[in-house]
Formats: sequence, structure tokens, C-alpha cells
Amino acid sequence: MQNQQTLLMTPPVVKLEELKNLFFQLCTKTCNSKCKYCYIERDLYKNEEDFINIEKIKHALFYIKNKNLNSIYLTGGEPLMHPDFNQILRMCLKVANTTVMSNGIMINDKKARFLRKIDDESDFETIYRISLDSVNELENDSLRGRGSFRKATSAIISLLKYEFNPIISVVNYHNKSRDEIFREFRDYFQKKDFILEDINIKIIPFFKKSIETFEISNDSEINQKALDCSSSRVVSQNGIYSCPMLVNDYRARLGSTINDCSDNNYLDCEKCSTCTKYEGKIMVNDWM
Repeated sequence: MQNQQTLLMTPPVVKLEELKNLFFQLCTKTCNSKCKYCYIERDLYKNEEDFINIEKIKHALFYIKNKNLNSIYLTGGEPLMHPDFNQILRMCLKVANTTVMSNGIMINDKKARFLRKIDDESDFETIYRISLDSVNELENDSLRGRGSFRKATSAIISLLKYEFNPIISVVNYHNKSRDEIFREFRDYFQKKDFILEDINIKIIPFFKKSIETFEISNDSEINQKALDCSSSRVVSQNGIYSCPMLVNDYRARLGSTINDCSDNNYLDCEKCSTCTKYEGKIMVNDWM
């Protein structure tokens, strides 16, 4: 059987015009969910801990504290599993608005109340993006694991109770239109007294792991400014990467620290083909 092939003779270069969005990959393989389509290569039945050292976060925040940053993103794995999550969130909120990208499993009423206290200590805002792929419980749990629907919806309701404005992050596994997805979620959460607006839905395209070949050349028509890597960088335990979906892929590693990483990113990874075909940034909040 033929292995994956990369048909890239002269891959396009995307230059970081200005760092506007900084991602911290608090963990990569550490997660309490078993999503069947997860872009992170890991053993779903093996507990793995790979938390970022908090000193790496402090170094990056010190470097960018005077830059014109739009937002910080805390992602994983499941970021709330990091043993220093509360401290990290407080540190980030001293610098910029911070988005937490979570499956919601660890957010109950008590946790949401505590997170509100952290948010109230800062002049910046905490935004929670909770993963939920369908308003049909069986359909959602078939993708994200048993019980994930009830835990995610409970997290959303708890966050609303403490005056957060959560975003529902939907992986478009069935390739529906945005209007159809929005209508389904709007109708469901209206019954929960959550009136969804456009900003409350973030649709993520489904990345097919089975891609065997792809081709992006310098002749391709690409709106580079619409790509996450044109305005974002990811700080992880293993270095600086161009995209959260490419952490630990050597082709996307740009350096050891945020102050010495390369401004140039080559579109030579399989996942890059998904980004170039998508209209808009995949990881960054839609209004950024």
C-alpha cells in the first residue's frame, strides 16, 4: 500500500505580518475525551501527560506584553487538565483577552463560579469555546465519546449562569451548511434560554486523516491573510509552531522560543490543504 505522498515542489510561504493571536498548547496528548476525528495523533486508550512548563509561558508573555495582541488562546488536548491552569489563566488575562478551547467536561457550576472570580480580577475578558458537534446526543457522542453531549451542554449552561458568553465549537463532520448548523443549535439552545448570535458558533472544517496526496503550489490562488498562520503562533513544550493543528510536526516548527522563531511558514503539511480551501481562519475567533 502506498504511503502518504506530498506533492510539493515549491510550497507557498506565508509570512507572519504581525503577531495578533498567541496560542499556548498547554498539553497535546493529555485529554479526557476520545474524539474519533482528533487531528492529534495519540493512543485513545493510553493516559499520556505532556504539560507545558509554566516558565515557557511566562517567557512568552514577557516578550509579547507590549505588542498589539488581539487575543491569547489556551488549547490542548484539554487545557483545563494542566495542573497550573488557574495560574496560567490569570497570567494571560494580565496581557490580553483569553479564549479557553475546552470540551467542557471539567466545567460544572462550582468551576464556572470560580472562573467568574478569575475573570472579575482582570480588565480583560475570558472567552470559553466549548466543543459540541451536534444537538443530537447520540450523534454527538458517537463522535466525541459517551456522555460528552450532556457534559458539554451542562458546561455551557453553567458558564451562562455566571455571565460568560460561550462559543460553541462545531466540527463540521457531516459537511452541512453554516445556516443549517446555526439553525439547529439556535433552536436547541433557545429552549435553554440561550439566544445564540453569529459569534456564538465557530464551525471547524473536518480534516480527513486519510488524505494520501495533496498539492499546493505557488501558483495556487490562496488568500494568505485568511490563514491562521499569517497572524498567529503557537507556544508548546517542544517549541514554536505555525498552527495548533501542527504542533509536534517538524515541518511546522519555527524555533525554540517566541522571540527567535521564524516569520516564514511553508504550506507543506497535509492539514495546510484544508486551511487553504476554507474561507476564513479555522482556529482564531471569527471576529478577530
